[in-house]
Amino acid sequence: MDETDVLYEDEFLTPDEEEKEDLELIPEEAKPEKEEDSRPFLSPKNVTGTLMEEQIRGFSKIIDKVQGKEVEEDVSTVESLIGGAASAGIKVPKGLVTFGTLLYDALQEEGIPVEESATAQFNEFFEQTTLGKIEKAAEEVADETAAGKITEAIGQLYGAGKIAKKTIVPVVEVASKNARKLVNAIKTGRYVKTTNNINAARAAKKAADLNKITGKDKFIAIAVGGGVGGGFIVSDIEDIGTFGDWDFLDFLPTGLDREQKEKGADDAQRQLLNRLKFGAEMGFPIIPAVVGTGKIGKLIVQKGKDIAYSDSMLERWVDRFIAKPFRSRSNKSQELFDGIQKLEGKKSAIKILTKDASRNFDDSLRQISKETSGAAQAVKDPEAFSKIVSDFIFGTDDVVSKKNIIFPGFNKKVLKKFTETLEKLGVSKKSINKIVADSSDFRVTAAGLKNLIASSKNITVGKEKLNKILNERVKNILAVDYRIIDDNRGLFNGYVPTSENINLVAKILQRYARENSRSLDNETAVKLVNDITKNAFKDKTTNALVFDIGEMSAIADKPVQRINIGRYISSGKFKGDGRGGLIQTTSDLAAFKKLFGEYKNAQNGIYNVMTDLAETVARDNFYTQLLKDSDNIAKILKAGGDAGKIGRPIFFKNYNDAVTNLPYQKIIKVPLSLKTALPDTIYKSPLDGYFTTEPFAEAIRVGDAVVGSALTRSLAYRMLNLIPKGLSQAAKTILGPFTHARNFFSSMFTTIHRGNVLIPPAKIAEFINRSRKAVQPQLLYRAASALNLKDAAKFRNMPEDQALYQFLLEEGVVNQNIVKRELEGIFSDIAQVRTANMSADQFFNKILNTGTRKFKQIYDVAQDLYTAEDDLFRVYNFLAEFYKLDNAFNVAIKRGIKGADGRVVTQANKPSELELMKEAAQIVRETVPNYAYVSDFVKGVRRSPLGSFAAFPAEIYRTGTNTTARALFEIKDPVRKQIGYNSLIGQGFTYAVLPTVAVEGFRGLYGITRDQVAAIREVLPTWSEDNTILPVYEDGKYKYIDFSHGFFYDTMIQPVQTTLSQVSRDLDKPLVPQLLDGMVKSTAKVFEPFIQESIWTGVVLDILARDGRTKEGRQIWNPRSSPGDKFAGAIEYAAKELSPGSREQLVRLYKALTDQTVKGEKYEIPDELMGLFGFRKVPLNLEKTLNFRIQEFKRNERDERNLIYQGTRTGDPIDDENKIIRQYIEANKQRLETFSKMRRLYDAVKVLGMRDRKISEEFKDRNAENLYNFIENNKFKPFSISENVIEAYAKDSKEKGIPNPLNRRVLRTLGKIERALYRQRLNNEFILNEEDYLLAPKETSMVPPLPEQPMPNVSVAQQTPNVMQTGLTPTEQALLSEEERMIALRNRGLV
Repeated sequence: MDETDVLYEDEFLTPDEEEKEDLELIPEEAKPEKEEDSRPFLSPKNVTGTLMEEQIRGFSKIIDKVQGKEVEEDVSTVESLIGGAASAGIKVPKGLVTFGTLLYDALQEEGIPVEESATAQFNEFFEQTTLGKIEKAAEEVADETAAGKITEAIGQLYGAGKIAKKTIVPVVEVASKNARKLVNAIKTGRYVKTTNNINAARAAKKAADLNKITGKDKFIAIAVGGGVGGGFIVSDIEDIGTFGDWDFLDFLPTGLDREQKEKGADDAQRQLLNRLKFGAEMGFPIIPAVVGTGKIGKLIVQKGKDIAYSDSMLERWVDRFIAKPFRSRSNKSQELFDGIQKLEGKKSAIKILTKDASRNFDDSLRQISKETSGAAQAVKDPEAFSKIVSDFIFGTDDVVSKKNIIFPGFNKKVLKKFTETLEKLGVSKKSINKIVADSSDFRVTAAGLKNLIASSKNITVGKEKLNKILNERVKNILAVDYRIIDDNRGLFNGYVPTSENINLVAKILQRYARENSRSLDNETAVKLVNDITKNAFKDKTTNALVFDIGEMSAIADKPVQRINIGRYISSGKFKGDGRGGLIQTTSDLAAFKKLFGEYKNAQNGIYNVMTDLAETVARDNFYTQLLKDSDNIAKILKAGGDAGKIGRPIFFKNYNDAVTNLPYQKIIKVPLSLKTALPDTIYKSPLDGYFTTEPFAEAIRVGDAVVGSALTRSLAYRMLNLIPKGLSQAAKTILGPFTHARNFFSSMFTTIHRGNVLIPPAKIAEFINRSRKAVQPQLLYRAASALNLKDAAKFRNMPEDQALYQFLLEEGVVNQNIVKRELEGIFSDIAQVRTANMSADQFFNKILNTGTRKFKQIYDVAQDLYTAEDDLFRVYNFLAEFYKLDNAFNVAIKRGIKGADGRVVTQANKPSELELMKEAAQIVRETVPNYAYVSDFVKGVRRSPLGSFAAFPAEIYRTGTNTTARALFEIKDPVRKQIGYNSLIGQGFTYAVLPTVAVEGFRGLYGITRDQVAAIREVLPTWSEDNTILPVYEDGKYKYIDFSHGFFYDTMIQPVQTTLSQVSRDLDKPLVPQLLDGMVKSTAKVFEPFIQESIWTGVVLDILARDGRTKEGRQIWNPRSSPGDKFAGAIEYAAKELSPGSREQLVRLYKALTDQTVKGEKYEIPDELMGLFGFRKVPLNLEKTLNFRIQEFKRNERDERNLIYQGTRTGDPIDDENKIIRQYIEANKQRLETFSKMRRLYDAVKVLGMRDRKISEEFKDRNAENLYNFIENNKFKPFSISENVIEAYAKDSKEKGIPNPLNRRVLRTLGKIERALYRQRLNNEFILNEEDYLLAPKETSMVPPLPEQPMPNVSVAQQTPNVMQTGLTPTEQALLSEEERMIALRNRGLV
């Protein structure tokens, strides 16, 4: 038998047991077997009413209980809160009184029984009073929910703290004047101080006794200040608990003693010491932790903009590791971050302008195709038709008139030729005029952009020369495209130059060589031409086509020259290289253009021109504003400004000035030299020549991009992680129809969250309509265009609506959908070309582009729709915010209210409309999730194998905090005060009222009790167990709706929900340990989006690392299947998990429509349709859940058994004889939780209607009848040590010559522990103390040797199973004493 067989042996699981096929965790319904078990009909008493009604009912229930009336209906959350508050209000003064009685009892003579103590007599008397009865009734109501129990505890702590503040804290302040004596006293362990505490000496003595008993670090009882003072006053210490009660912190000496003593004095001392421990924890670690956290937060706020330059290493550490990773600006200055956001907003607005111009052209084409056969045929040859339009659009130059660059109108000859050409094709006059008008509008817009460029102080030439250069750039570079670039992006080239064109260029190269006294044969020349075609590219900055060629001139200063074929046309005339140059004639230039496949496309030309000119303007403004902001900060600081609030200048002309003014930062060694699309000869960046930090310089260069590490930029990493991660996330979101509906519906909550529904209904309707019009091109026009509808143009925006959308783009309000922008970031990372191996990157990008054009078209449409669904509510929120601000100022003017500056608001000093619009835009950026404000650290998660859309929860936390902060700011402003109150109302309703009303409403609607809700939660899948759950009971079936799934603000309340859920699991346990367990789980929930496996990574780990099992334990393939079947199972599983679209939802919906089942499960049409909005009714299947949990139990059992022997069979000697004992106890602790969890499930399925007989059958089907017997009887079955294990260890010891870690002493101790654990009950505290069972070091044995024994009777021994040569079994040999061994041998006739 091998080690695995030995260690896995158990009563509930054998190594050769073949598990049955795993079943889905998501449960179905539990149908009651009898009609009378059905839930009651809807009762008015069960329906949650208004908040005031809930409060009244809460008081009524307390009064009913005091009067002895039976209260049958469930207690709601609000009612339990009322109970908690009432109970705490009574317990605080009661705690003060019982503190006095405990002091009295502690100083009384020994021997007084506890029931005769003053404290017991007071409690008995108090319980009979009206106040005592109210306290008891209120406590019972409070303890019905976790929220009520927590409220009761907080109320006691608050009241006790108030009393302590009035009495104890002032005394501590006086005592602080004698600091030296105090410190010395503490150091010597002699000081105990409590105000009005005559029992201090006895408590100190008890603490000293505790030191001696535990043998741990001295527990010095220091009762100073409000912490301990408050602790002595709190009444329900043992119900609340301490940190020391928590299993994870059980080494702390503050664990409470809950075992009542027989004598009054002893029990009083026990309770006083418990209060002392509780009070000590109130002072430490709670108070230092809160103060420390507050100080760090205050430091970040006060020195926020200057902390990075602090002389304190600690402060710089705080900035680097606490502030920077999680703030929006990351390592950028605020001015630089704002500038980048404006630049990105301008770029987005440029795209809208460009799309508008392109849509004009698309609409004209659709109209033309309907008019005549000739026109339709022309449209079917788009390249030829587009060239006609392109030549027309760019055939007339802009001119300078009255110091402005203007478009003079189309040249008459050009216009006449264009008109005649289209008329011959049968295009109507109306369509021709529309194309001319649209083209003219475009040219006027382009001329306006040129004027903006010309107005820059950074242009080094006059307008005439600039206009000439820009005209040439537009015609020769921006309006021209090349097949060799556009058609060869994929793995397979769509464009191949003809041999004729190759030979023409080869002859030019031969001439070039010949004129420079070089020899070049035809074959070599052709090879050089082929190299040119492979390596030609468009310069990203200038947009010009360039290629490299070896220099052949003897006087050249570079071995390789870069040729820009756009530079040969100037002022409409050809300017060649001259003799000895490469391109000398127009025919030479034409040959290269033919080689590269030059063509003209009107839409591409429009896009290139608009993008190039507008980005030039935007980047110039960006550079100029950065320098201006830096200079302004320098002036303010010089005048005495606070660097912590306004920051520091970041640009310096001198390197040394940069080093001294930006300390502890890496400064660039070479001054800035920034590029734009314009040549260096006519444009010089205002930042050129300045020094700054390396991060700032990088941010200026790459803008909003996040530069990855060498690993994330590597080709292999992009292939193995980024591509599948990006595609799988896109498949589950943008490409899923169900997620589109959920995206639209969930975005609605942003309007509630900020209180933007608390405006007149007429305005709500108006703003919804205006929002629809603003996003219409994405939402409707794109879809109509994709379907090639001829009347798609009617879905175009009106100019005023488009102007609104463009403004919001520039302000960074719209086009900021978190999911869409994060996917854009991933795909941008995939396509980046920044590695040293350029050829590998180019090959990779060709693979990426192969066959994806159609996919990109579909994806672009889906992406636009996804953005529009989100933008609809962004625009609405902006309009609502603007309305609220404008209305607030109008009301202030009407009422004569003074503003925050103390002046009465008038029409004259009211902010302008543009100012209010910009403030409204800022509010939306701050309070609605916006990808632009995601920190670089969180953005970087997208590149890792972890996290799926980590940016979204990060933004929920940011905007949730900002919403509160903004509301508090507004409340302080007399003008904006009502806006702030409405915002807090909206936020409170979103977080507290909406989920609670939903839960209580569903409970009342379906008549479901709290016990049944708790039972439903017990059978939920792990991913829903701590979420907000809406219970459903329909047609004898239990279902649930995971409200958190479609309610993204649940991210904010999830920590609280998880903590409450943990406390609710066992309301009888002490509160603090339960809270700590909940806080650990909630913290894990907070960080889960950032550290959990991505969709792709999870699939890979399931198949490769987890050996065909999901993280939840579901089996993908049978472990005993053939390799081929396993491979097929892996492929099927991966295809299902990574498939695009909402595949599973669509399958369920289709099956529901056709009345079919899915894996035996029947689904309802209404339930599946609700899934469109994220609120699908999920049926519970108790049998499947029970089967799955039994399997899970067995897997856990295997792992827990392994803990016993971990690290003890390595072949090395084990020095610690207690190692296996400790591990055995720990294994049984974990086993107890596994048993307890199964018992909770057993109770839950019974509450939900599953019969004992059916439950028993499920266990029997899984070969777990023995387990069922223990669970049913609420008994624990500890691990036993089998004889096979004992033999294995004995064999190892003998063969390897090492001490046996499982020797006789250890086995005896394990036997004692096992026998003791049979008294353990499930869902109770672990009854054993490890210290009681640890072995003392071995002592030299004084036992004399046994007398010589007769030879054993071998024939008898052979008749007894498992008998060794000694005549005893291995267990007997290990556990029996010498006397017991002799008895056993005598019974077998061997002595």
